[in-house]
Amino acid sequence: MKPRRLWAIARKELIHIIRDPRSLGMAIAIPMLLLMLYGYALTLDVDHVPLIVWDQSESGASREFVSRFDGSRYFSRQGYVRNYQEMERAIDSAKALVGLVIPRDFADRVETGRSVLIQLIVDGSDSNTATLALSYAEAVALDYSQRLALQWVQRIGRKAPRSPLQMRPRVWYNADMESRNYIIPGLIAIIMAVIAAMLTSQTVARECGNAARWNSSSPRH
Repeated sequence: MKPRRLWAIARKELIHIIRDPRSLGMAIAIPMLLLMLYGYALTLDVDHVPLIVWDQSESGASREFVSRFDGSRYFSRQGYVRNYQEMERAIDSAKALVGLVIPRDFADRVETGRSVLIQLIVDGSDSNTATLALSYAEAVALDYSQRLALQWVQRIGRKAPRSPLQMRPRVWYNADMESRNYIIPGLIAIIMAVIAAMLTSQTVARECGNAARWNSSSPRH
């Protein structure tokens, strides 16, 4: 495109903006509004997953295990239930997404160093959230299991084995691992592309309307 034509188009658009400042306000306000709405409303983080607990053991060991979930930012305990029916109603009513069932012999098995099975019931209607909740619960259970194993080794008078390899991850960008920190930059490009197309269509429609009004007001021979 020649610079002369480019200048003519820029001058014409500048005159339109001066005559109709609402277009300039729309071009600035709508992208900011969409960026705030999508930036804060759209998130892929799974935090504070509602958790319901059926503690059949009701012991100090089971309460300590539940406290691991309470201390994690990924789970939010909503209360306790007494049977599977109450747990099913809590999950069906969306009061809880995850149900934790602790067996009666939990404390006995933990004290004697035997393995114990913990049941985790997850609402699978949202597969992505359910998968993340499962991985979070497995991480909590694994950490608790490692602490129990270390205590058991120390209890019998043996020296705790040292891990030959220690990994210490460090996140440089997005240290809090929040999804909006990498969603918003992409949203800026998408929103600007949509706004550019919208303003272009608005300009074409306005020029067509002006041409129609000019033709209707011009004298006919």
